[in-house]
Amino acid sequence: MDRPRLPRAVKLLRLALLSPLSLLWAQPPEEPPEPVLATFKGTRLYNFHTTEIPAPKHLEFRVAHRFGDLRQGYANFFGIDAGADVRLSFGYSVLPGLELGIERTGIGKWWDGYAKIRLLRQTAPKGIPVSVTWLSQAFLTEQKDPLRYTTFVNRLEYLHQLLIARKFSRRFSALIGLLWLHQNMALTAQAPNDWFWVMPMARFKVTARLTLIAEGALPLQEMEEALPTYQIPWSAGVEIETGGHVFQLGLTNAAGLSENQTLLTTFPILRVGFNISRIFSFQGGPEYVPKE
Repeated sequence: MDRPRLPRAVKLLRLALLSPLSLLWAQPPEEPPEPVLATFKGTRLYNFHTTEIPAPKHLEFRVAHRFGDLRQGYANFFGIDAGADVRLSFGYSVLPGLELGIERTGIGKWWDGYAKIRLLRQTAPKGIPVSVTWLSQAFLTEQKDPLRYTTFVNRLEYLHQLLIARKFSRRFSALIGLLWLHQNMALTAQAPNDWFWVMPMARFKVTARLTLIAEGALPLQEMEEALPTYQIPWSAGVEIETGGHVFQLGLTNAAGLSENQTLLTTFPILRVGFNISRIFSFQGGPEYVPKE
């Protein structure tokens, strides 16, 4: 027995209703957004912090060396004969997205402690477009200068940074930072207690282990009246990954090593230096090395 035929209008209506559904069923499901790792390879690019924070229960030990003035030439073996200024840093991630650290800088006998908090993390292929980190540091000098440091409070300085970064591709990452430095004791009678900068930095990955790096800090206020010999700090160099270590070799015009010194460089200099960092795990597993 033949089945009754559906009217032509019913067939067209059924086709109109089912066609969009078939298109939806045919489309592959969207990939869920995942955190973007290794926007930068380490917690510092060269002189300044990046948005990176070690994995929880991981300790980063970092040694920074800066030699003398490169412009002295061969007579001082391009600054190497002058010896090295050293900064030692320890940073420990106590919780996901929270790092606490302590550092000692030989120049100026500065101690500093810092807290670094991740506010946002970039996700891909969609979702959060940038990573955002907040950094606060407190500096204390042991330097004996009875004319400048008349009280304990005068020895304190504070630096706050808002860091916004994006990994544009597997090879290229960039960061923009807003920096505010407060000095309890101003540098000169004409100098303010508060200073502000915008900080660009970038990295470009050339090979699996070699990366080009560059950074700077541009003041957001007039500097010549307070500091007539002020130099805009910058650095450039290469970053080499050697398994568990990250080695950075660079050139900078910054006279100091701690951020409060680097930002207020007041005389021309050109220094070669290097940084070495190593991550140690305290959670019973292998050391964390972020993958590209």
